[in-house]
Amino acid sequence: MVIAKSTAGLLLLVFLVLNPAAESVNGQELKRVRMGYPAFSLTFLTFFVAKDAGIYKKHGLDVDMVQMAGAVQTSALVAGEIDYLTGITSPLVAAARGLPFKGIMETHERTLFWLIGNPEIRRAEDLIGKTVAVDRLATLQDIVGRDLVKKKGVNPEQVTFIQTGSVSNSVQALSQGTVAAAVLSLPHNVVMTQKGYREIASATEFNMRSASGGLATREAKLKQEPAQVKTVIRATFEAMEFNRKEKAWMVNYIQNKWKLTPAIAEESYRAWLNGFTSDGKIPIKDFQEIYDTAYASKLIPTPVPVQKVIDYTFLDEVLKEKR
Repeated sequence: MVIAKSTAGLLLLVFLVLNPAAESVNGQELKRVRMGYPAFSLTFLTFFVAKDAGIYKKHGLDVDMVQMAGAVQTSALVAGEIDYLTGITSPLVAAARGLPFKGIMETHERTLFWLIGNPEIRRAEDLIGKTVAVDRLATLQDIVGRDLVKKKGVNPEQVTFIQTGSVSNSVQALSQGTVAAAVLSLPHNVVMTQKGYREIASATEFNMRSASGGLATREAKLKQEPAQVKTVIRATFEAMEFNRKEKAWMVNYIQNKWKLTPAIAEESYRAWLNGFTSDGKIPIKDFQEIYDTAYASKLIPTPVPVQKVIDYTFLDEVLKEKR
């Protein structure tokens, strides 16, 4: 749990109120919930904050955040080893292939990826014949990276994309010069540009839309534990409101958790906050476009009919409560 050194008294009071030490709420035992996340990135900041600021606990949830990548995520969700995934691209692709998953909400409607190159890479054309690192191939990051190269006027087939396994490995590969560029998320893109690496393109530059963070779960969970699903959504919404309102707390939290300077933490927070959804939804047409692009580029093996893999039923019920 991170406590910011310079947080004002009022914010500290908020922090303490939201972090009860007891393992129960109003005498009720906390419900254990396991959430998977694919990378140590600000993309999933809402969920880290909901846990570390005690918001999930306030709603009776004892949330365990588990980092897992690639096919491990969907396998764990199928097996019931985790209850929710916060990186929802993989489960939605898996759902289109027949696995019983549903996306239930999104925290961001703006894609949060940046193409960062070595100092000698000045434009996308300089990447022709060179290598670009992504965490994993055939994921949202890979899809976006290729689309960014294309939008800059370069055929993605003229660039070699490789997977490193994690954003930390991609940063290391870029730092060591073993790749010419890397597709990075916050705060890693800010850190690298501060060190002199170049931003070649960004998803925000092209106003790209996708589910950069959200929640997906098994269909069985929706049927068997609807009350818990609504509680998780409700608590996540409260965390999103906290994200918006408590800037000083958030900047200090980012600074401490990612070991950043205050300036980089604040810049990262501003960039991350841009594109927050107001209602936990992304327009279906925007959602559909990125999957259609991925399928047309043969990055995913089957079309993803977004309307069939998204279920906003419980989200709509929570939104109705808030009115």
